[in-house]
Amino acid sequence: MTDAETQAKVQELRERVDQVDLELIRALSERAQIVQDLARIKAEAGVAIFDPKREEEILRRVVEQNPGPIYDSSMREIFELILHRIRDLEIQRGEFQR
Repeated sequence: MTDAETQAKVQELRERVDQVDLELIRALSERAQIVQDLARIKAEAGVAIFDPKREEEILRRVVEQNPGPIYDSSMREIFELILHRIRDLEIQRGEFQR
C-alpha cells in the first residue's frame, strides 16, 4: 500500500469512527429521554423509579448480546456507567425516588 493509499484508508476509517461516535451520542441521548419519560410516569403513579432487578436484567442482557471484541466485563462496566449517569441526571432533576 502506498503512503497515499494508507492515508486515504486511515481517513476513511476515522470518518467511520466519527459516524459511529455520532450514532452513540444520539442513542444515549434518546435513551436518557426515554428514561426521563419513564421516571415521570412512575413518579406520577407513586411507583419507585429505581428497580435493581430491572437494572440487573439490563446488564445481563448486555453481556448476553455482546458480540465482542469488547470483553463482557468491560461492556458491563460501560453500561453500568451509562445507567448510573442517567440515574444521576434524574437525581439532579429531582425525579429519582428510592
